Amino acid sequence: MESHHQREQDLNQHIEKNLELQKKLEDDLLHANDSKEEAKLERKIEALIRKRSTHQKELNTISLQKREAIAREMPYVSFDELDIVTKFILGMQPASSEINFNITDVTQKISKNNLTQEVHFLLIMGMVKVKEVHRFIEVNAALRPDFPEKLKAGFVTEYQRLLKADIRGDALFESLHKFSCGNSSDLKKTAAGLAVLSYLFERCEVFER
Repeated sequence: MESHHQREQDLNQHIEKNLELQKKLEDDLLHANDSKEEAKLERKIEALIRKRSTHQKELNTISLQKREAIAREMPYVSFDELDIVTKFILGMQPASSEINFNITDVTQKISKNNLTQEVHFLLIMGMVKVKEVHRFIEVNAALRPDFPEKLKAGFVTEYQRLLKADIRGDALFESLHKFSCGNSSDLKKTAAGLAVLSYLFERCEVFER
């Protein structure tokens, strides 16, 4: 899974660089005044598009394999994994008190936040362990009364940071998922992070209601 994790990062970087280069070539094409130069630029742009399509197909395959692997691990997520993925979040600075998320219908929330079926599928997987996450939080709250608020504050602070970086929709959910598991490539930690994020999403602690 580690190699898949690295390959996924590499592919995303390739696609980003590909798009940057394509934009530059398209700008050059707009200012080209020679037919041969125009044809040359058009061929380069077409080659970039084909290459990006190949990278995107591979990325989609890796994403599908990753989802299937997380789905297989989700039933085995225990308090141990939940403890690992929540530890570092508790040290986050509290989010703005202006944030106020109230309970709303999950389906409406998915639509309002411009999330696709892809995220809906991930949420369905995460919901498998929502009761376990709730029990985990209750147990910890009995020992540390501020545990639920600190956990929420960590996520909302990261949510605000991502919004300021103009990250929206599925990219926002994916970024929060990476945050929730400490960007780990370990499948159980990834599954545990998704379970915690799904729990908070369901209770409208993160994302616009």
